[in-house]
Amino acid sequence: MKLKLCFDCDDTLYDLSWPFRMSASHLFADGQLDPIDMERFYLDYRKAGDEIFDQIQTGKISIDESGRHRIKTVCSRYGIPVDDAFADEFQKMYRDYQKNIAMDPQLVDFFQETDADLAILTNGDHGHQYAKLSTLGVFDYFHPSHVFTSGKIGYAKPDPRAFTEVMDTLNENALDWYYIGDSYGNDMEGAKNVGMKTIHFNRHHGPEGEAADYVVYSEKQLIELLKELSA
Repeated sequence: MKLKLCFDCDDTLYDLSWPFRMSASHLFADGQLDPIDMERFYLDYRKAGDEIFDQIQTGKISIDESGRHRIKTVCSRYGIPVDDAFADEFQKMYRDYQKNIAMDPQLVDFFQETDADLAILTNGDHGHQYAKLSTLGVFDYFHPSHVFTSGKIGYAKPDPRAFTEVMDTLNENALDWYYIGDSYGNDMEGAKNVGMKTIHFNRHHGPEGEAADYVVYSEKQLIELLKELSA
């Protein structure tokens, strides 16, 4: 049977920590972050956004407001004093760097060569996510009708309705598909709850668990696994 692959976007199709790290390297004072585990700092930054995701999904706060909240919250947790002006500048620089995100060349090569059925399900504002996906060039390999955002369909992962909406729209059986994502809770548990097979692309070494059928930590490992599954 032909491989059927549904991907998350952020931290799956590209490394979301890159715009974060670039912004941090420019805006924090020299040595200010030296005592901090940057991997954990980044994961806590993402967690701060997850905590208010429902407010973004419902339009109560904007993307930029959520970005300012993320950096202020994580800095507060680590005892780093930042003011509103710093948060605004960080979010502005972060958004600028997001305009230069790119998929790893290994992943691009895989999409160019594969005959797998491909789809994307990503949480986030529809326009914001589509802009990132366009920057990544995914529409060279994914048909627009196979790309779904929570902002468009009205359900966000890990809600099972997000996954079933994709499968129903594509007229597909969830049991035939692999879901590939970075978040254990949103992606692995969410997809497993509707019967999908799961691949945890845990590039930042976050929480793991039994809802993942496979775990990989790099594009190289992911592509090697996908080639094995398609053999």
